[in-house]
Amino acid sequence: MEKTKPLPPIDNSILLLSATNLAKKIRNRQLKCEDVVRAYVDRAKAVQPFINAVTDARYEEAMEDARKIDRFLARGEKTPEQIEKDTPLLGVPFTCKEVIGVKGLRQTAGLYKDKDRTAEKDGDAPALYRSAGAIPVTVTNIPELCLWWDSSSIPFGKTKNPYDNRKIPGGSSGGEGTLITSAGAVIGIGTDLGGSIRIPSAFNSIYGHKPSCGIVSNRGYYPWIEPEKMPFDYINTTGPMCRYPEDLTLLMKILSENNPKLQLQSQVDFKQVKIYFIEEFPGIPAEPVLKKAISKATKHFEEQYGVKALPLKLKELKYGFDLLEAKFLETGLPPFKLVLADEQGKVNVGLELLKSILGMSNHTLPCVYYSITEKRDKDQHYYDCLKQVDSLKQKFKDIFKEDAILLVPTHPEPPPFTILDIPKFRNVIYTAVFNLVGLPSTNIPAGLHDGVPFGVQAVSGHCKDHITIAAALELHKLFGGWKSPCSIDVK
Repeated sequence: MEKTKPLPPIDNSILLLSATNLAKKIRNRQLKCEDVVRAYVDRAKAVQPFINAVTDARYEEAMEDARKIDRFLARGEKTPEQIEKDTPLLGVPFTCKEVIGVKGLRQTAGLYKDKDRTAEKDGDAPALYRSAGAIPVTVTNIPELCLWWDSSSIPFGKTKNPYDNRKIPGGSSGGEGTLITSAGAVIGIGTDLGGSIRIPSAFNSIYGHKPSCGIVSNRGYYPWIEPEKMPFDYINTTGPMCRYPEDLTLLMKILSENNPKLQLQSQVDFKQVKIYFIEEFPGIPAEPVLKKAISKATKHFEEQYGVKALPLKLKELKYGFDLLEAKFLETGLPPFKLVLADEQGKVNVGLELLKSILGMSNHTLPCVYYSITEKRDKDQHYYDCLKQVDSLKQKFKDIFKEDAILLVPTHPEPPPFTILDIPKFRNVIYTAVFNLVGLPSTNIPAGLHDGVPFGVQAVSGHCKDHITIAAALELHKLFGGWKSPCSIDVK
């Protein structure tokens, strides 16, 4: 398979502004909201044939929303300062992972049986963006039930990595990652069950933040619309994705409803922050380029702030992906075999595997594959794994009593070729371990390797999201942030 032609060049300077900057220019009437939204609508349409990220859109409605905002601003009813306080994202377009409802747009969870389903109302996260003045434009592709680290579904097909269409874009928020990096959106909303914000952020050279557990509402996540009905609500988190790190704090203020537990206004003095690092996990070695990035990041903190970075050894990590499977089983997550049967009766997974290979199944190959390989026995190993998770929680609690960050590869390799991701699904433990212990983690773009992006993640203590975001801003100086997948031709 050969690489396709690159994306169309970015030729509008509006597309290169952060959400924070766009909002400022809109409320000060330096930019018309209509021009901003039109730029993103046009760009989303232009890149869609190359990346297949968008599953539904409200282009005309978004344009009308923008015109209403311009008319409101022309009346001068509020000062820019009042607008910034009341609606800090006024006029900024956004995209949302389709598993979270945006009223009137598709919300299928990647399920063939629900391919025509639309959301009756906004989920909490997009509703909060809207209440801050932002304008929803698109919803984006996911893998079936969000339970994979690629983004391909039967209803909408495969989302492609804009840097190399032969490689996976990451998942399950892969549509968000590809659209944002392609400048088809500036900010988005993802969810993260085991790395689903951070992996596609790493594979698409953008920033993605998995908040501390219990801070951002998951309400509106299909098919478990009410969080109390979601078996893994503690593990799953909803969070922001963006091209520019300066937007992370504002987006987290909005999504957390200014939760004072997060201390998002606090300044971080890295001279007073302990630095830990893990280069690779036992049994899942990281490629040299990832280890080099971790070394580069730790040296930056040592040289700039006079601190000593310390390696962290955690014996519990030798259990790898089994830790996540045990936790899934404990939470009551339905077996994939039931998912394949639409939770009715049984299904012949061998036959379904053959149908999937032949392109005749209503389920994706990764979903069928995992239904065959997943562990469902509550044996001694299961109980051992749960003990290891508890042990990790306590160790991290002790480590993060003081202000500290832990630097880890977001994934042990850059994005692999399509299909090769299937036997490597256990690699997601690099991100999933921090879901299991409920800690905040931010992906930080660390450059390109053989033309495709990779990232490192900064982790800190529960409700110390401001520290991981500060680390993202700091390491932006070192790594340079977003690397465009196409040429930039702005005059």
